Formats: sequence, C-alpha cells, structure tokens
Amino acid sequence: MNLPAWLGGVSLALHLAPWQQFGLAFLLGSFAVATWSDLKRMSAQREFVEIWLVFVLAILALDAYHFYQGEAESSAQSAGVKWGLIALLSLLSLRRVGVLFALAPADVAALAAAASLLPPLHVILFYAVAKLLALVLGPALKRDQPVWPFMPVVSLATLAILALGWWS
Repeated sequence: MNLPAWLGGVSLALHLAPWQQFGLAFLLGSFAVATWSDLKRMSAQREFVEIWLVFVLAILALDAYHFYQGEAESSAQSAGVKWGLIALLSLLSLRRVGVLFALAPADVAALAAAASLLPPLHVILFYAVAKLLALVLGPALKRDQPVWPFMPVVSLATLAILALGWWS
C-alpha cells in the first residue's frame, strides 16, 4: 500500500527551516507572556491575539508563495492538508462548537499560530498533546471556576511537540 504523498516519509523528527525556528522562538516568547497574563488575570491582551492572527496569515501566505513558486507536488499537498487540518481543528475548538475543546477565540488563535509552522503529522500530534494536557491540567487550573486559563496548555503542548520532534 502506498502512503499519500503529503505524509512525506512519515517521521516524528521535526526538521524546521531557520525561519520556522525564528517563528517558533517568537511565538514561544509571546506564549510565555500570554500564559503568565492568563494565569494572573484569566485573559491575554488583545494585542497577542492580533499578532497570532497576523502570524497565521503570514505563514499561510508564505506557504501559498512556495506553492506558486512551483515546489514539488507533495509539498503542495502537504501544505493543503496542513491548512485543512488547522482550519478544521480550529473550528472544532471554538467555544460555540466545542467538539475538541470549548475555547475562546484567543486560545484558538494561539493553537493555530503554533500549528502553522508544523507539518501535517505534527499538527495532529500537537492538537492531541494539547487535548491530553487539557485533560490532565484542566482540573488543577480550573479551581472551581466555570472557565480556566488555557494558555499554559498551549505553551506546554508547543514545547512537547518541539521536544518530540527534535529528539526523534
């Protein structure tokens, strides 16, 4: 049986271009501040959300640019699958939908920003790790409140996927 081209030699190893590494460093810095703010005040500043949305759009534009520059078909398939997964998982994570998570738009934007730099397999693993961390950390972070800070989950899931990818 032949695997789809977008799987591209399935491996847990995470190979990031230098620009992706800088992007992740930038995101992790913003996640650190937003996580602290979320833990203290149960909200991240609106500016973080705006930056994360601009970041997602910039990476989408960059992927589209690479596609139109004539990269290999497997690359285009991979990018299409990645963005389809991000769109679907983001939709399923919104509070109004609540299938995967029941999150505020800011938390969904943070997840999408981190996922935008990953290949499709790692996008799936990222959301799975975030779900597992939410199940484990959620009760401790909830503290008898109807809502709880989700940014610690986003930050830890991002670090976990990086560790998994780099040590594989």
